[in-house]
Amino acid sequence: MAANTREPSNPSASRVGALTRTLATASTRLLDLPTRYGLHLLIALRLGIEDVGAFYIVFSVMTMASGLGRLGVDRAMTREVAAALGRDLPSTARRIAWRGMRLTLLNSAVITAALVLLSKPIALYILHKPAMAIPLAIGAISIFPQNIANAAAGVLAGLGRVATSQMIYQWLWPALFCAGALVLHLDVNRTLLLIVAAMLLNAVFGVVLMLRVLPVRHAEHTTLDVPSLSRLGVQLFSAELLQLAISSAPPFVLGIAASTTEVARYAVVWRIVLLLNLLVSAMAAVASPQFAAASARGDRATLRRVAQQTVGVTVALSVFPTLLLAINPAFFLTRFGAGYAPAAPAMRILLLGQLSLILCTGVPELLGMTGHARTLLKMNVVSIAVLLLGLGALTPHFTDAGAAAGTALAMLVNAIGVSFAAKRDLGLMPLWNFLQDGRLQLRQRFSPATPEDAPVDADITDVSNV
Repeated sequence: MAANTREPSNPSASRVGALTRTLATASTRLLDLPTRYGLHLLIALRLGIEDVGAFYIVFSVMTMASGLGRLGVDRAMTREVAAALGRDLPSTARRIAWRGMRLTLLNSAVITAALVLLSKPIALYILHKPAMAIPLAIGAISIFPQNIANAAAGVLAGLGRVATSQMIYQWLWPALFCAGALVLHLDVNRTLLLIVAAMLLNAVFGVVLMLRVLPVRHAEHTTLDVPSLSRLGVQLFSAELLQLAISSAPPFVLGIAASTTEVARYAVVWRIVLLLNLLVSAMAAVASPQFAAASARGDRATLRRVAQQTVGVTVALSVFPTLLLAINPAFFLTRFGAGYAPAAPAMRILLLGQLSLILCTGVPELLGMTGHARTLLKMNVVSIAVLLLGLGALTPHFTDAGAAAGTALAMLVNAIGVSFAAKRDLGLMPLWNFLQDGRLQLRQRFSPATPEDAPVDADITDVSNV
């Protein structure tokens, strides 16, 4: 990467643009509250606690299998499309988008067929719950439309349509599910069929939106060597693989080692804690294409500014909700039903793990989008190993609290690992940079300016006002 450390000529306009993108994306993520969390609330209220546990076992398998069907190709498209546009190569960006869509179609078809065929053996010989065979087969059908929608969302993010991308990624299909669930009688199988229908409509809508904003073809004066999307996707997928493992492995392990009631309790706790992840993922989604574009230009100052702003805003806005959830978790759990109150200890444990991820918001994306995907892969492999070992050792003895402890430990290991890698490979410590610059700005604001108070890098923008 070139040693260019200069920001764009109009940093004020750059700040306004970044703030506009952040607000637009964060506002769309607020729709997760009535949609995605409406989905989980409807399921918890309309199904018995044992059926809730059965649903979340299937949902965890669906989530993991969907990720294996994508293999990070959607993230690779985000990076390469943004990099191509950063070099003013719109035709190349269009070619990358279509190549990634074809690859996603093939991968998803294979994974869907495999899971449908394996649904009965998984129910009989792994879960020891024969009644789970049909729900697993229905859930497998959702993988294909879900992955097509996510691939389109990846292209939209690379094109700078982050708010639209998050709509397809996050809240449109849950909103469609909620609309149907309000008028239909639900059981486990009907719930899964309704999810399949919602994801199919989401995929159609996502592809249509992608086609409307794809760059038109025209002659390009330079060429860009596009790496294999499969190879790059696998490297970038390591970050998503960790998220998928943290979301999916605990309910599945609980389904093997405990009853569906314990699975239901853990699943509801996890969904509440994920409220904190709304802002984390929104800020990371805004930052990812900016990281890719700045890295392609060799713009180190922008990398630092965006990284520290991403962490600083997320931490500032997450402190109060974290404390609120930790003080009286039973209050929030009983909103889903009285049977979930015993999971309060598990909720406090998971909040500690989530806090460690909040403190390094966007750092995994910073590594992945700046050519350090291999380092990210190593960190995530270690974290997944810690997760699986922790779940295997603690879940059989402590059920939902044990699963929470194993998950929180993996989160902490990953947060420490990616922060160390960013410092070693990029010389960046986003949280420390944010605090340091904020301290300097406060000193300048409340005391007479001195030469010693000047920031080390004059190009770094003031983010302490957040």
